Amino acid sequence: MLHWDYWRLIAIVSVAGFFGLLIGQMLPLMFVAVVTYAFWLQHSWNKLYRWMRNAKKYPSPSADGVINDVCREIERVRKQNIARKKKLAGYLKRFQATTAALPDGIVVLASDGQIVWSNAAAEHLLGVFWPQDNHIRVTNLIRDPKFQQLFDSDIKDGQFVNVVSPFNSKLNLEVKIVKYMGSGRLLVARDITQTVKLQTMRRDFVANVSHELRTPLTVLRGYLETLNQDSPVELWGSALPVMRRQTERMHLMITELLALSQLETGEKKLQHEPSDIPALLASVRDDAQKLQEYRNHQIELKLMTEQGLLADVDELRSAISNLAFNAVKYTPENSKIIIRWFVDKKGAHIEVSDNGEGIAEEHLERLTERFYRVDSGRAKEAGGTGLGLAIAKHILQRHNGELKITSELGKGSQFRCSFPLSHVVELA
Repeated sequence: MLHWDYWRLIAIVSVAGFFGLLIGQMLPLMFVAVVTYAFWLQHSWNKLYRWMRNAKKYPSPSADGVINDVCREIERVRKQNIARKKKLAGYLKRFQATTAALPDGIVVLASDGQIVWSNAAAEHLLGVFWPQDNHIRVTNLIRDPKFQQLFDSDIKDGQFVNVVSPFNSKLNLEVKIVKYMGSGRLLVARDITQTVKLQTMRRDFVANVSHELRTPLTVLRGYLETLNQDSPVELWGSALPVMRRQTERMHLMITELLALSQLETGEKKLQHEPSDIPALLASVRDDAQKLQEYRNHQIELKLMTEQGLLADVDELRSAISNLAFNAVKYTPENSKIIIRWFVDKKGAHIEVSDNGEGIAEEHLERLTERFYRVDSGRAKEAGGTGLGLAIAKHILQRHNGELKITSELGKGSQFRCSFPLSHVVELA
């Protein structure tokens, strides 16, 4: 079937030929009609072209026939493209919103390693800022040799490297690169700082336990190999006190390890009851004064409030006793120790401070680690196990509290136990 445009051309040529036949100029008139029709079509196609280039500026050509059909088809395809773009934009927004909420750093890379997009987490983990770093090669930002080797190698599933963050040297990252949309790549960076810290603490814990138990066992074994029934009484008399101290030290260490394990696993149920903090602190002070390490220390009790705490009194006594006893053991003779109880807008606080030698700043963060000691030799002389502060920290965490340690060399130390205001109770 012929299209309408062909019928129109035939009609125009026929009319021109008819009038040309009447005046004896059929061929010239037919030629003029064809040329005129061709110019009109060209003009219509030019209008169509302009409209296709800029539909907002130029109106749609209002011509019948094939041009009108082309216009309708173009409009249909254009609407499909607009709908497809909206759909893809929706997918892109959901992808960006999802990846932006992830704690892992996500960086979309082109085949040559140029940055195409990154989420917010990539800023503080990798130092990649979007869109400022658009089209920058990721290897210019992450210069770790292990990452460079991973980037240049063939991508394999599950392959990753551990690197230090180029933006924050305190962060340890697990970086993985996976294939993404054909030749693209997806870089995923995960913060494993806490995991590395826990692994280090676990290795240190095993090494420290082995070391702490080896020392008393070596002493006991040495004496047992030396002593026999024929040994003189004097040798037995000097050996037994040493063996007794070493066995007591091992017993105390194992008891505190079990207590710490129960606190960490939540095996022991917490008993919340109104606790008389002024009476508890007075009792702790009296116990501290009975220690064999007590050497005319001035232990002052400052009670700024008569209120109590909703707490497990036995656990709380253990935590505060550890702090007070440490103050007695590790401060010189005649040192001043202050045990203070007060409540302010930030919460309730039990504070143990002293004017001893103080602790260097680099040790403060690790003081609550198991078996960590600032001065190992001095701690052993005082009979410490290195577990007291770890136990105190976990007890406070179970009470929704925290232990804050501040110290300055030559001026003393302060150990503050802080509790929420919701735990404060009025005592009858």
